[in-house]
Amino acid sequence: MITLVRAFRVAVLLAVGATLAQAQVPGQPRAQPAARLRTALPGYPDPIALDTVANYTEMKAAPGVVFSAALEAFKTLDIPVTVRDSIRGTVGNLGWIKMRQLAGKTMSTSFNCGSGMTGPNADGYRLTIAAVVMIEALPNGNSRVGVALVGSAQDVQGASKDPVACGSNGFTEARIETLIRAKLTR
Repeated sequence: MITLVRAFRVAVLLAVGATLAQAQVPGQPRAQPAARLRTALPGYPDPIALDTVANYTEMKAAPGVVFSAALEAFKTLDIPVTVRDSIRGTVGNLGWIKMRQLAGKTMSTSFNCGSGMTGPNADGYRLTIAAVVMIEALPNGNSRVGVALVGSAQDVQGASKDPVACGSNGFTEARIETLIRAKLTR
């Protein structure tokens, strides 16, 4: 009986301790755990964890303000938004199909998908693209912002060929970040 009471006391103490450890410290924003966004694109053997390919930077604004600015940046660049989670701080699209141009520039400005006799494959192939902005609260009130862009390409001419993975040139990620920063200073 005494052993059962001791076990119960230990369990209660562990539960209370865990609750206190998760409690919010006064004056500190409570960060939500970052959602692990994955996308499966043709040409990649496995799903891609977008947080592993993102470029991260700190922005001097609260996550909610950065979230609104990211939505505006995607609208400015004509990137369709299908992921819109203000609690987890994610804005973007995990896979849409586009040809020839992205954000008013040729696809080869943003992606390297190899080249053929007619030039860069990105300019003539059909691309499946994922673009995401991930926002995390920092203890100082600022935001940690990650921008990820990945793509794959499929030849639309002639016989069916295997899709190819494309590397990002960083151009569109930089444009997204620049637009977010510009919208924060307005």
